[in-house]
Amino acid sequence: MASVVNSFAIIGIDGYVVTIETDTIFGKPSFAIVGLGDTAIREATQRIESAIINSKFEFPKMKILINLAPGNIKKSGTHLDLAMAVGLLVQSKQVNVEEINSFGLIGELSLNGDLRSCAGILPMVIEAKDKGIRNIIVPKENMREAALVKDINIFGFNTLRGVTSFLQGDSKYNNEEILEKHIIQRKHLLDFEDVQGQDMAINYVVIAASGGHNLLMSGIPGCGKSKASSFHSQRPSRVMNKL
Repeated sequence: MASVVNSFAIIGIDGYVVTIETDTIFGKPSFAIVGLGDTAIREATQRIESAIINSKFEFPKMKILINLAPGNIKKSGTHLDLAMAVGLLVQSKQVNVEEINSFGLIGELSLNGDLRSCAGILPMVIEAKDKGIRNIIVPKENMREAALVKDINIFGFNTLRGVTSFLQGDSKYNNEEILEKHIIQRKHLLDFEDVQGQDMAINYVVIAASGGHNLLMSGIPGCGKSKASSFHSQRPSRVMNKL
C-alpha cells in the first residue's frame, strides 16, 4: 500500500492541499513523479535521492512512483521536496510515523539534506488550517511567516534528518522558539518591498492610491493583481481585478 503525506500548492494567491502518494515496486530501479508537475518538480528526483543518501538513509533500489493528487491541476515549485522525501522514507519503512495525516510538510531540499526556504508559505498554512491539518513542518527561515496563522502548530527545521527524528518521536521540539524568535517586526504586514519587479504597476497603484482614483488591473492568475490591490485598498478608492 502506498504511503500518503500532505503538502500544499498554490493557485493564484490561494493554497490547496496536495496529497502525495508514494509507492515502491519491484523491478528495474527508476524514479517517476506524476500529477502535472513542472520542471522543478520533475527535477526533485535528483534532489531527493541525494538528500536521502546524505542524511544517512538508504535510497530504495526499486521502481519508485510518486503521484501528486489531484492529478488534473498543474503544480509548480520546489516546496514539495520535503513531503516527497518523507513519503518515500515512510514507504520504504525507514521512518515510522504515527498519524502522519495530521501533518503538512513544506520545504525545498538541498543535495546535503538541508531545508531551504520557499515562497507562498502563508496561503498554504491558511489552507492547512481550513482543512483541519493542525501540524505544519516548514524550513526554519519560513517560521515567522507561518506563525502568522493562529491556532495551528508550526515546527521549523534545518535538515531532513531533524524532521524525521521529530516525526518518529526520537527528539522533542521546543515550541517556545516560535514565541521568542518569530515576532512581527514590521508595523504593516503588506509592503511594496515584497513585490519583485512590476515597477510600472507599482507606480500606477501609488498614483491611484494617492489620488483616490479607481484602478482596473488585468492579467493572468498569480501575476500579483490581488497583492497590489491589498496595498491600494488602504485608500478610499476602488480596485477591480480582471483575470
